[in-house]
Amino acid sequence: MNNKRVRDKKLPCFLCKVAVQWLSRHLERNHSDNVLVAQVLAKTGAERLSGLKRLKNLGAFQHNVGVLSRGTGELIVARRTSGKASAHSYLPCTRCFGFYHKHDLWRHICPCRDDKPKTSKDAIVNSRSLLDGALSAEGTGVDKDLKKHVLYRMRQDKRYDVIMTDELILKFGSSLLKRVGVKGRRRIAARMRLLAQLLQTVRELVDQPDKSLQFFLDGTYYDAIVEATEKLSGAAYNDVGHRVFAKPAVVASIGNLLRKCCGLKKGLAARRSDSDDLCKEVDRFMTLFNSDWSDCMSCPASAAQKQKTYNKPEELPSTDDLVKLKEFTEQKLSDLSERLKSEATYKVWRSLAETVLARLVVFNKRRASEPAKMLLSHYVERPDWNNRSNSELLNNLKPMEKVLMKRMDLVQVPGKRNRRVPILITPEVGQAMQLLVDTRSRCGIAEENSYFFATDSKDGHLDSWLVLHNMSISAGVASPRLITSCRLRKYVATLAQVWCYVLV
Repeated sequence: MNNKRVRDKKLPCFLCKVAVQWLSRHLERNHSDNVLVAQVLAKTGAERLSGLKRLKNLGAFQHNVGVLSRGTGELIVARRTSGKASAHSYLPCTRCFGFYHKHDLWRHICPCRDDKPKTSKDAIVNSRSLLDGALSAEGTGVDKDLKKHVLYRMRQDKRYDVIMTDELILKFGSSLLKRVGVKGRRRIAARMRLLAQLLQTVRELVDQPDKSLQFFLDGTYYDAIVEATEKLSGAAYNDVGHRVFAKPAVVASIGNLLRKCCGLKKGLAARRSDSDDLCKEVDRFMTLFNSDWSDCMSCPASAAQKQKTYNKPEELPSTDDLVKLKEFTEQKLSDLSERLKSEATYKVWRSLAETVLARLVVFNKRRASEPAKMLLSHYVERPDWNNRSNSELLNNLKPMEKVLMKRMDLVQVPGKRNRRVPILITPEVGQAMQLLVDTRSRCGIAEENSYFFATDSKDGHLDSWLVLHNMSISAGVASPRLITSCRLRKYVATLAQVWCYVLV
């Protein structure tokens, strides 16, 4: 009142867990025999103040770890931010243990350290590692690989909070990560977020905000899940009375996810004493799902998705644009290769890597993610195909095929469903790729990064769509938006079909 500062904040003691208003006086009177407290009290001046601050934050850190592990309570932070923020947006300083908002963490000048993190990313990664260790000691039971590769990279909002507090969604993410590996982390994150969105919608419809997804996978709540799916997919009726969906792909995705989650619920039930009751709930839900979902959801959604393609022209890139892009990348390939030999910097290395990636995508006309995710070991450990190939097979090749085999190189990479996909390499591209391999360490590429087209991070690779789009704009093509890997594959299929008609 009267613009006077009110000192009513209480902090928990890290020793006796009691919340007191004057914590420094409490430590001096009641815990002066403790080793940590005695070391701080023996100091004077700024060292004493910074030590007392660390002891204060240590009690708050223990309190916050308990709140995060339980999922309920109030966090004690060093500096509150304006507006609403998620509890997972606050992270501890690795030295003084004070909780700050993740965007303010790297600006925090800790009294217990002399250096500051180089970037905000470094501060967040180090802080999350500290908090992860503390939460693991509390026994949260979240898979550490799922945390490292998926959860730590996920946008932290309300859906993230739902994911972190739902056992079945976390179990789904963990099982999917073991099956598809780290390369599918974005797909895993998208599916977990979709489940969280579905759970949020069902909670609102039945007015039960604290129930889990496992609770709703019961025949009693099947209609609520159907209604929530209709809401998320934008289900409605058109003028002639047919069901239409604004997002028909959401229906198919939710249907597949529900099947897998029901299987996971049965698996969790098998490890518990109440397995019979949980299995009966899943069986009732799957009985309704198998008999009703196809008629009321998946079939109408599939029909609506097909109707969107009617009378829609197929836009393909023109041959003139592809020729112009080819000539531009070839010229840039030669210039950057000569420049990298004399100027071994990350900027030049990345420009050459982007040019090589764009050339591989345009030449092979494969899915862009396949060459973009090529590992360094795939290229370095490729065999000498001319010496390893069967002699009878080589003798039966046509003269043109023999010339192409001597001229081209080949790398096999995993594609969709881990199928083996060949990537052809022309001589000029092969020379540039070997130059990229030889200059990786000098240009600042981390040794931990296993990708061939690596970025300056520890596990990142180039964005194939963005590289191809920027290269098309730089080449001055007429329609850059049409230069995509999907349209390039359709371009080849269309030309092959036209030539078949001509030959017939």
